[in-house]
Amino acid sequence: MLPRLIFTFLLLSSSLWADVTLVRDGKAQAVIVTPEKPTRVVSYAAAELARHVEKACGVKLEIVSESTAKSGPRIFIGPCRESGVDTEKLAPESCVLRVTDAAVFIAGNDGGGDPLDTDTRAGTLWGVYEWLERDLGVRWLWPGELGTHVPKTVTIIAKSRDETIEPRFFRRHIRPGLGFESEHPALGFTKQAAEQFAKEQSVFMRRHRMGRSYPVSYGHAFTDWWEKDGKEHPEWFQMLDGGKRGPKKKDGRFSMCVSNAELQREIVKRWTEKRGAGNTNSCFINACENDILGLCACENCRALDGPAPADYLTYYPPTSKMAGSRFVSDRYAQFWLGIQKQAPAGATVVGYAYFNYFSAPTSGIKLNSNILIGYCPSAGWFPRSEAEHAWMKQQWTGWRETGARLFMRTNHLLDGYCMPFLFTRQFTDEFHHAVKHGMVATDYDSLTGHWATQGPCLYTAFRLHTRPEASADELLAEYCAAFGKAAPQVRLYFDHWEAYTTQSREKLATTMETLQTSRWRNWAKAAHAIYPPECFKAPEKMLEAAAKAVADDAEAAARVKFLQLGLQHAKLCARVSAQLTLADSTASNEEIKRILGELLAFRRAHERSGISNFNHLAWVEDLSWKLSEETKQTPDLYP
Repeated sequence: MLPRLIFTFLLLSSSLWADVTLVRDGKAQAVIVTPEKPTRVVSYAAAELARHVEKACGVKLEIVSESTAKSGPRIFIGPCRESGVDTEKLAPESCVLRVTDAAVFIAGNDGGGDPLDTDTRAGTLWGVYEWLERDLGVRWLWPGELGTHVPKTVTIIAKSRDETIEPRFFRRHIRPGLGFESEHPALGFTKQAAEQFAKEQSVFMRRHRMGRSYPVSYGHAFTDWWEKDGKEHPEWFQMLDGGKRGPKKKDGRFSMCVSNAELQREIVKRWTEKRGAGNTNSCFINACENDILGLCACENCRALDGPAPADYLTYYPPTSKMAGSRFVSDRYAQFWLGIQKQAPAGATVVGYAYFNYFSAPTSGIKLNSNILIGYCPSAGWFPRSEAEHAWMKQQWTGWRETGARLFMRTNHLLDGYCMPFLFTRQFTDEFHHAVKHGMVATDYDSLTGHWATQGPCLYTAFRLHTRPEASADELLAEYCAAFGKAAPQVRLYFDHWEAYTTQSREKLATTMETLQTSRWRNWAKAAHAIYPPECFKAPEKMLEAAAKAVADDAEAAARVKFLQLGLQHAKLCARVSAQLTLADSTASNEEIKRILGELLAFRRAHERSGISNFNHLAWVEDLSWKLSEETKQTPDLYP
C-alpha cells in the first residue's frame, strides 16, 4: 500500500515548549549542527538553511558537527544523536520538525544520492524548506537568486512545534523540459547559459519538493514488441479491419490486442524476469499502451467494449485523431485487471487513460488499488468552456469510481509558447478536484520554463504540491506580494493576461485549426494571430506603473524589470511569427536574417536572466518558422 502523499501536516503531540531565538537584533544566537558524517542530503539541507537565514538578516550561522557543538540554541539537521529520531523508521521522505525550549530538530528519511536528483529521498531537506516557508516566509517564485523571496528581518525565531510531515503524493513531478533540441540551435542558449538555466531550475524544483518516495517507471511499453515478437506472435498485436495483424504500414505505430490472455501473461513474465528473484525494489508493472489509439478490431477486444457515452467525442476537434474512433476504455480496464490478477501480491499495474480510452468506462467494471492509472487527455487544453472543464473532471471521477488509483499525467503545461498565456484558475480547480478524488501522484509534461510571462501559472503548479488546498487567489497574492509596493499593479497585469487568455478561447481554437498548428509542437506558427501588436500596449503601461511604484526598492524593481523583459521578448517573438510563419511566409534568406537579428541579439543579451527556456523556444520555432541555414550554427558561432 502506498503511503499518503502531498504535503499535509500531522500534529503528533501538543507542546508547552517555548520558541527558540536563532538570531536576535542582527546577531547569531544559534549554530547549525549536523551528524559527524552527514549524508549529501543533510549537508545540503544545512547549507540551504544557512543560506536563507543569511539572506533574511545578513547573519551567517555556523555549521558544526554534533561532537563540537557547544551549549546554547542549536538547530540539529539530520539524524543527530540528541534528536532521538530514528529516521530509518520514518515513512519515505517524511520528517520530524520539532522545536523545544533550546533547540530545533529537523530530521527526515533520506537517501544517499545527489540532493538535487529527484530520485533521491530528501525528507530532511523537505523539513528545512517547510520551516523556511513557515517561520521565515520564504517563497521561491522562479529559479535563480532574483526569484528567491526572503523577507528581511533582524530577529529570527523558530516557533514551538512537534510535528511529523509526510508527503501526500508519492511522486511529485513536473518534467524539467531540459532536453529540447533543435536543428537551429542559434535560436537557443549558449552552452554555459544552458548549464546555468538547468542548475537554477533543478534547485528551484527541489525547493518545491519535486521527487518521489520510491522508484516507479512507466511509459509506452510495447514500442519494440512488433520488431521482436511480431513474426512469432502476431496474435498479441492489433487486428486491423480485414484481419491483418500489426502496424498498418512498415515501421508504423501499433496498439496491442489487449484481450489476449497470453499477452497479459507474457507481460507479467517479462516483468518478473527483469525484476529478478528476491527483488523488492520495483513493484510497478508497466502496461501503458503505445502512443496511438487502441485500434484492435478483433471480436474478443470488441466484446469487452462498453457503450460509448453520448458526449464521447464532443470536446475533440473534427481534425483530431479521435474523430470517428471507437470507444475502448472498458477493454483497457479489463486488460489492466487481467494483468494485475496474474501478478504477485503487492504488484501494481500502471496504465494510461489516453486517446480513445481516456473517457471513463461505462460497463461498471470494478478495479482496485493495485491498478494505477495516469490521467492523460489528448485534448482539454486550457482555457476551457465551463462545460468542457466539467466534462474533463467528470472523466477523472469516473475512473476513480472504478477503485483504481490515479495520477495526473497531462501535457497541458506544454501549451502557450513563450506568450503571456495563463490559465491559473482552471488549472487550480482541476488540481483541487483531483486531490478531492484520490490523486496519489503527479507527472506533468512539461515545464517549458517561460518564467517571465507565465510565472503565476508555473508557480501555482509547483506550490499546489505543498499547499494543495490553497485557492488560486491565495497563491496569486503570495506570488505578487514579492513585488513589494508594486504588488497591486503586478496582480492587475497578470489578471489582465489571464482574462485575455480566457477570452481568446474560441479564437485560439479556430486559429490553430486554420493554420494547422499544434498546441505543443509548433505554437510559434500562430503566435502573431493570437497576440497581435495592439494587445501588448495596455500591459506595457501596467508594468511601467509597477516600475514607478518600486523605484526606491531595488529588489522589487529588478523583479518588475524581469517581467518587462519577458513581455518585450514575447512581443519580439510574435513579430517574427508574423513574418516567418510557415503558414504563409515568402521571406528570402536575407530577409530572414534581418528579421531574426533583433530577436537573436535580445536572446544573447538576456540568456542569463532566466526569463525563458530558449532551447524550448528553438525547438518550437524550428517547426514553426521559415529559417535560414545560418541559424543551424551553434549560438556561440552565430554572428
